Amino acid sequence: MSTVNLRFPVLAQQAFELNVAMVGMQCLIAAWIFVLGACFGSFLNVVIYRLPAGMSLGKPKSRCPRCETPLAARDNIPVLGWIFLRGRCRYCQLPIAARYPIIESICGGIFLILLFGELLSGAANLPLRHPDHFHIHPGFWLVWFAKWDLSGIYLYHCCLLILILAVAMIGYDGHRPQKQLTMFALLIGLGFGTMWPELRPVPGWLPYPERLKTIIYGFKWTDTALNPGAHYWTGVTLVGFFDGILGALGGLLFGRLTVTPFKHSTRDELPPHVAAVQTAFVIAGAFLGWQATGMLAVLMLPFSTLSSIAIAKSDTAFDARMIAPGFFSLLFAFILFWQILDAQVWMIGYDGWKFSPMKWQSDWLITTFGLLFISVGLRRLIRQNRPTPILPEPPPQQVNSDAE
Repeated sequence: MSTVNLRFPVLAQQAFELNVAMVGMQCLIAAWIFVLGACFGSFLNVVIYRLPAGMSLGKPKSRCPRCETPLAARDNIPVLGWIFLRGRCRYCQLPIAARYPIIESICGGIFLILLFGELLSGAANLPLRHPDHFHIHPGFWLVWFAKWDLSGIYLYHCCLLILILAVAMIGYDGHRPQKQLTMFALLIGLGFGTMWPELRPVPGWLPYPERLKTIIYGFKWTDTALNPGAHYWTGVTLVGFFDGILGALGGLLFGRLTVTPFKHSTRDELPPHVAAVQTAFVIAGAFLGWQATGMLAVLMLPFSTLSSIAIAKSDTAFDARMIAPGFFSLLFAFILFWQILDAQVWMIGYDGWKFSPMKWQSDWLITTFGLLFISVGLRRLIRQNRPTPILPEPPPQQVNSDAE
C-alpha cells in the first residue's frame, strides 16, 4: 500500500506533464493556423481593393494608398504590421484604414474557429456524417494521424468563407461582383466537389440510385512520398457533378427570391451590395448544395424583411450596405451550427419539415417555395408603399453675361 501511495504522485506528475505538453502543442498549432489565415487575409485585402479597379494582383508591390511609397517587408506582417505602425504610414504619417487588420483578423478567425468547431470536433457540426471520435488528444492526431477527408472538408469550408468575404466586401464598397472572382470560386467549388463528393455532407438527391454512384472516371495511383504504399483514386464522379450543378442552380434561385424585393421594378438593376448577396448564394450552393442555400434563404427571411421595412421608411440609421457582410456572418454561423439547425423542428432540413407528413421533395417544392414567394410579395408591397421623396426645386440657372 505504501508503495502505491509513493508511486501515485509520480504518475500524477507524469500525467500532468503530458497534458501540459499536449495543450502546449495544440496552442502552437492554433497560433500557426491563425497566422496562416491572416496571411490569406492580407492577400484578400489586395483582391478587394485591386480587382474592382482593374489592377494587377501581383504588381506593383504593396504600397501606401496615400503617398504610394512601397512598404517594407516588416510593414506587411498581417495584423502586427498595422499595430507596430500605430495605424499610420511610416513615410507620410497619414492614417491607414483599420479595415486592413480587421479583414486579416477575420480570416485568421475563420481558420481558427473552424479548427475547433469542425476539424478537432470530428465534423460534429455537419449533418448526415458520422463524426470522428478520437481516443487520443486531438492535437496529436492532427499532426501524426491526419484524416484526409476531414481535413479536406475543413479546407473546403475555409476557402468558401474567404471567397464569400471577398465578394461581400467588394459589394460593401459599392462595386458590382467581379466575374473573375465569381468564376474562380465556382471552379473551386464545382471542381473539388466533383472529384470529392464527400466534401458536401448532404447530397443533392436522397438517395441517389446505386447505379448512378458507380459512374466515375479517373485512375488509381500509389503514393511513394508522403505515405509510401498507400493507394489513392483521382478523377471525377457523376454524383459530385450533379450535386455541384444542382447546388449552383439552387443558389441562383434562392438568391433571387431573397434579393428580388430590393428592386423597385423588374427593370431596375440590383444595387452592388445586394448583387453581391445573390452571387454569394450561387457560390455557397456550388460548395454546400442546394439544401444549404434553401436553409440560408429561410434564415434570411427576418433579416431581409426588416431591411425592406427600414429602407421603405427611409431610415437613415440603417446602412443597406451591411446586407452583404451580414450574409457572410450568417453563412459562417450556419456552417458551425449546421447539424443543430437541421435538427430543429422550426427549420427545414435535408429530410423536409419535421412536423410535415409529406415527403421531403414536397416540403421543399410546396411549403418552402410557397413561404419564400409569399415573403417576396409582402416585401414588394412594403417597398411599393414607400412614400415618394419630395426633392427640392433646382436653383434658377444663372444667365451667362457673354451670351447673346
